Amino acid sequence: MIKALYISSVPSFAEFERIASLRRPGVQHVTYGMSESGFKFHTLIMDGLDGRDDCEVLSLVGRSVSRSMYRGGYWHASRERRSESLEIRHVGFLNAPFVKQVQIAASIFGHTLRWLWKNRNEENRFVIMDASYITVIPAVLLATAATGARTAAIFADIYSYMGRAQDAREESRLVHRILQRVMPRVYGRLDLFVLLTEQMNALVNRTGKPHIVMEGLVDFGMTDRQNSLEEKSRQPTIMYAGALRKQYGLEMLLNGFLMVQDPNIRLEIYGGGDYSTAIEDAALGDRRISYCGTIPNSEVVEREMRAWILVNPRPANSEFAKYSFPSKNMEYMASGTPLLTTRLPGMPIEYLDYVSTIDGDDAAALAAAIERELARDPRELHEQGERAKAFVLARKSNVIQSARILEAMENCR
Repeated sequence: MIKALYISSVPSFAEFERIASLRRPGVQHVTYGMSESGFKFHTLIMDGLDGRDDCEVLSLVGRSVSRSMYRGGYWHASRERRSESLEIRHVGFLNAPFVKQVQIAASIFGHTLRWLWKNRNEENRFVIMDASYITVIPAVLLATAATGARTAAIFADIYSYMGRAQDAREESRLVHRILQRVMPRVYGRLDLFVLLTEQMNALVNRTGKPHIVMEGLVDFGMTDRQNSLEEKSRQPTIMYAGALRKQYGLEMLLNGFLMVQDPNIRLEIYGGGDYSTAIEDAALGDRRISYCGTIPNSEVVEREMRAWILVNPRPANSEFAKYSFPSKNMEYMASGTPLLTTRLPGMPIEYLDYVSTIDGDDAAALAAAIERELARDPRELHEQGERAKAFVLARKSNVIQSARILEAMENCR
């Protein structure tokens, strides 16, 4: 039997909704102290582990809520059992700066020691962490030192805390420069690195430990969801869903779409971020554009399945693109609607057989790609989407990707 300890800031579904309900008045575009894509990413991995007959999972969660954005002084600990083999424990803390981080780290340290002792006779004890949880990882690695338990960290987002990719943020603060020096030493105590792209390896794995590339994963449950050509939107619809940041190519998307003269096409944009005001202004100036705001991911997926084309305009020539593989691309492909994307440097070449590409990083290139794709027969577009869906479900599902992590950890002896 495999015993897995999963450490992150990812709460249960019920707690995720409760946290969102505790937002302070006036706080916009925030559903939780982490992105919904991050919540979905780690939840899918845990669901993949939970779906196995030979694995028991304990998820330790330090909820990432700030006093400025959420009500509540003391957040009590709670337990929730998702299934016979998956238990989630939310540790308690006083929601005050610094005190919160210390309390969570100390609590997870204690829980880890108890879990290690309880499972001391188990050969396969695996500790899996969200690598971005930098306030807790040192405490966990201290607890696991000299125990024989193997440790892994999943690097789903490195540029936001490593401070290396300067074009991923508007400014580089002192804290990022400090973390850039300190965290690689901490990570050096890991047994396995799980990375989104191969380019990440040189940046975070400076001691040459074993690593695997897991550019993303999709929900195996999408297997039963049918993308029907008959249920598509009546008008040719291009859709974008995700973080609304200029760095992610949203300006190029708007300008490129406006260059296409077809009056019948539509652009639907979902999400929140600092570029939302510009999108609202564009929607006021062109009736073909609809800004739909932030809605639950389940509804986003439904609308993805009705769209004709799903677009990701993230610039391929930016530095941070080497260290990212948008989880939205995986969700797009699993929906069965064809994906139009830039040629991201972190995207394995095998994906090019299943997606359409934007051959350039400017508005003209995007406009040309939109016109090219909408000139195709709708049945041909639909078939491409279905082939992409079959590919990711067969090769990149959360069941398969979680099994790859366990297999790699078993080999770290």
